[in-house]
Amino acid sequence: MKERLQRILTKEGIAPTRFAEIIGVQRSSISHILSGRNKPSFDMIQSIMSKFPKLNPDWLILGTGDMYRKVVQTTLFPDSDTSKEASSPSTSPQHNIDTRKEQQVKPSENSIFEKRVERVIVFYNDKTFTEYSPQ
Repeated sequence: MKERLQRILTKEGIAPTRFAEIIGVQRSSISHILSGRNKPSFDMIQSIMSKFPKLNPDWLILGTGDMYRKVVQTTLFPDSDTSKEASSPSTSPQHNIDTRKEQQVKPSENSIFEKRVERVIVFYNDKTFTEYSPQ
């Protein structure tokens, strides 16, 4: 566990004292884990996972898998051209998305299901944006 904790500190660029502040434990607790004297408590692991949600819990607890969780991209418009590229198994082999047909819900009069997505706008940090509309 001490190697994984050290790797988190290195990857995130955080000093052990700052890490202790972030997860809400005493600095000595982190020091004792890094020296191999103690192992982290369940509460500490839970706090690490809540403050660093991108960490893979299997990696943190068991040391298996990748350090960070895999990001699965999905699309809002399954019939659009861009979604075919994103969900195609040949272009994204790491995606493990269930491709079974979803059950269609028939809207009744004045139902909330009558609402349709008109457009989605994604704003990027470089002050650009992309607009998506269902076809």
